[in-house]
Amino acid sequence: MNNITTAKIFGTGQITLPKKWREKIATKNIIIEEVPQGLLIKPLTQSYFYEIDDENFGVNFPLGVKASKLAQDLKKANEGLS
Repeated sequence: MNNITTAKIFGTGQITLPKKWREKIATKNIIIEEVPQGLLIKPLTQSYFYEIDDENFGVNFPLGVKASKLAQDLKKANEGLS
């Protein structure tokens, strides 16, 4: 599943992702993170979980969230801690 491809960066900074990759993600928003190996591109969804360290995690809602969705996601995250 580790697919590698090349892409051109246009003068405006625009990069076109391959169609097969765009069809796999359920969003038109992405996160680009600078990592020691280069740039990491990840889909930006309604919410995502990430680990801060072995005992802590984070939940991010970059597109906003309803209180009921927040409660549901926190419950799901807490289940993973048991």
